[in-house]
Amino acid sequence: MSRVTLFICGIAILAAVMVPLQSVYEERYDRSMEDAADRLTFILDEFWASEADSMTIRGWEVLPSSDCSIEIEGHSLTVYLKDRSYRSLIPKSMDRIVIGHGDEVTIDKP
Repeated sequence: MSRVTLFICGIAILAAVMVPLQSVYEERYDRSMEDAADRLTFILDEFWASEADSMTIRGWEVLPSSDCSIEIEGHSLTVYLKDRSYRSLIPKSMDRIVIGHGDEVTIDKP
C-alpha cells in the first residue's frame, strides 16, 4: 500500500512541476518568434533607408525553425508557426510576399 501511495504522490509532484515548466518553454518560444519578426522588420527598415537597390532574404537565415513562414503584405509582417502568428509593423507598404524556410526572395526598390 505504501508503494502505491508513494507512486501517486510522485505523479502528483511531477504534474505540479510540469505545468509551470511547460509555460516557461512556451513563453521562451513566443519571445524568439516575436524577436524574429522584429529583426526582419528592422532589416527591412534599414534596407528602405539605405542606398541599396535590392535585397535578398533567405528564409533559412531569418526564420528560427523549418516549420515557420513569413508573410509581408501592406504595412504588416507576420511570422507564422502552425496555429500561432507573430505580427510586426513596417513603415513602407509592400506587395504580398510569402517566404518559407527554404525560400529565397529578392526585394527591389521601385
